[in-house]
Amino acid sequence: MPSTPQPARRSPAAAILRFLLTAAFAVAAWRLIEWGVSVGHLVQWECWGGECSTNDPRSLLPIAGIICNVVLMVLLLKPARAFGFGLAALVGTLAGLSGWNEAITEGGVDPAAVLTERRVVTAAAALAALIALLGLLSELKTTGYGARLLGARRVPAVLVDYGAAEGDYGRIGAKDAAALGFGTAYLTFTDNGRRHRVKVRAREQWVGHPLFAVFREARPERARIALPWIRSFPALERPEPDTAAPAAAPGTFVAELERLAALRAAGHLTEEEFEAAKRRLLEQ
Repeated sequence: MPSTPQPARRSPAAAILRFLLTAAFAVAAWRLIEWGVSVGHLVQWECWGGECSTNDPRSLLPIAGIICNVVLMVLLLKPARAFGFGLAALVGTLAGLSGWNEAITEGGVDPAAVLTERRVVTAAAALAALIALLGLLSELKTTGYGARLLGARRVPAVLVDYGAAEGDYGRIGAKDAAALGFGTAYLTFTDNGRRHRVKVRAREQWVGHPLFAVFREARPERARIALPWIRSFPALERPEPDTAAPAAAPGTFVAELERLAALRAAGHLTEEEFEAAKRRLLEQ
């Protein structure tokens, strides 16, 4: 029986470092974008032939802020997915709006002069907030925290006895679902001292890794899978197809041996491949 894959242990030091980096890039992105936008009207540009340039280093502030904002987005994508993307985009757009407000109140910029820019960035901020909200709701459902807030139970669980897909998965046929790593397994967990085993649809990558079971207080038999918030499942390692000889076709031993000999005679099998295939045939 193949050994159950063990989840990789996460280093607390690595988690703390990632948190500090995320916080640092969030602060840097906000401050650089806000500062760059607020002093943008003070930058002197020289234009000729349809091109403009400046030696004022303050013109680079928004660019540096956008770079920090992109790094922040990358750091948030893995732990927070769509919620992290929306949150990072919201940081950048709100920082820009804050910079324009500062330029208007303290720099004497005419609000009408930046009205179009502010409207565009406000719309972008609203879109980012929507993405963050939808991403958060999706994560609350996937991790079971949303159900937990509504009174359901969320207890540690693990998947065992993975099997082939039974029936279609929505619009995905059973055969395609199996090829994509979807199937059925038993979600095992303990609640109030009792061990439960519930058949669920699952992905093969989840087997043997810490998960959660979410269910109503009196309905553990209807538990569903909930994933951890920070999750990283290994890719499936499927065996390589045996290219030494074609798969055996139905028939007698002699017929199969004759088929292999014909393949060797036609040059499709080397002598070594033929001998190896013949040995496998004898071992069956």
